[in-house]
Amino acid sequence: MKVEALLLAKQSTAVKGVSPDFTLKQTAQLLLEHKLGALVVTDGDDRLIGIVSERDLIPVVASSDPEAGNRRVSEVMTRAVVSCCSEDEVAYVLRLMNENSFRHMPVLRNGKLVGILSIRELTKAYELLQIEANTDPLTQVSNRRPFLKTLETNFENALEIGLPLSVAMLDVDHFKLINDSYGHDAGDKVLQELSRMLIREFRTVDLVGRLGGEEFALVFPETDLAGAFIACERLRKSVEQQVIHAHGHKIRLTVSIGLTEIAGGFVNGASLLKRADELLYSAKSGGRNQVVSEEKEKRRELSIVGVY
Repeated sequence: MKVEALLLAKQSTAVKGVSPDFTLKQTAQLLLEHKLGALVVTDGDDRLIGIVSERDLIPVVASSDPEAGNRRVSEVMTRAVVSCCSEDEVAYVLRLMNENSFRHMPVLRNGKLVGILSIRELTKAYELLQIEANTDPLTQVSNRRPFLKTLETNFENALEIGLPLSVAMLDVDHFKLINDSYGHDAGDKVLQELSRMLIREFRTVDLVGRLGGEEFALVFPETDLAGAFIACERLRKSVEQQVIHAHGHKIRLTVSIGLTEIAGGFVNGASLLKRADELLYSAKSGGRNQVVSEEKEKRRELSIVGVY
């Protein structure tokens, strides 16, 4: 995001500034009136030539000279002003301000002053950018990259503290048929509604991520396999009973879920997720619309061995 976009989003880009001929008394009054820490100084062509701050006025206030307040701004202003361009990236400008402990940053376009931004405005914009970068734009859940990063953090914490951790992979059954029958817009609506159900059904500490297409992943911190299975089965039933209205169509869907938990043999979060994906494949190949957990899969394998 560029500074220009941030300026356009502001309700007002009016800059409180003074000319170099302003007296220090007039400048102090403006600072007090508008509750500002500093004022930019511009020439007749709106070119930035300096900045005057509360710090510059302290010697004037402390002076016993009755004429000190009538001195011109040009006599005390700081001429070496750090500024940014409207084409600069928000992240770069924020880093520059933090490194130099600046509270405000003048913005120039073609050498002329067009606005001024506070560190609070830039910090808020940067935080929103980070949220957008980590969020899937369609479903508003975590996207793949931050999800995998958080999964690894949860995995390491669970190992270190000795707490349980469960991970699930979820896939919409016959999603291609939904797209082919009702259109991709309807398919998008299905994914949006599903993500809302995921957020609604699970705890705030649980992590929901869209890994791609109709595939979602779930992390259940401090939750063993039995507890996670109950949560996933509750979700599966909720999805099955839901009717999604999309572009005049009533769409029903089901989901398949593969579920595992942290145990010996898993070296990282990625290996845990891979095992959940294998169990998801078992859920789909075994008839779909079901939750296949590690424990359930072991029972199935034992029953197969028993047949032979």
